[in-house]
Amino acid sequence: MIKEILTAVAVLGSLSILLGIAILITMKVFEVKRDPAVDEMMEALPGVNCGACGFPGCEQFAVEMAKKGELYKVCPVGKDAVAIKLREILKKHKGEVKNG
Repeated sequence: MIKEILTAVAVLGSLSILLGIAILITMKVFEVKRDPAVDEMMEALPGVNCGACGFPGCEQFAVEMAKKGELYKVCPVGKDAVAIKLREILKKHKGEVKNG
């Protein structure tokens, strides 16, 4: 009886280790690279996801600003304080910032 239980535990334990390794390999192969400017801008944005800027949330706003490399819209909730921080982040990552 004990032998059957230990065999089942060994088989399931080995299977779980192999599947865990397979998941890790898959994560590395299909990893999505993210612009570090987006993460910094997300920290600077208020994070209320109000949609007042024309985007559904702060993350989409940050992604679009990082993609264009310019601050062409200002967060209505954060106003000038957030705009200044975002401009500094964009300058650091992209060089010169166009517009406002």
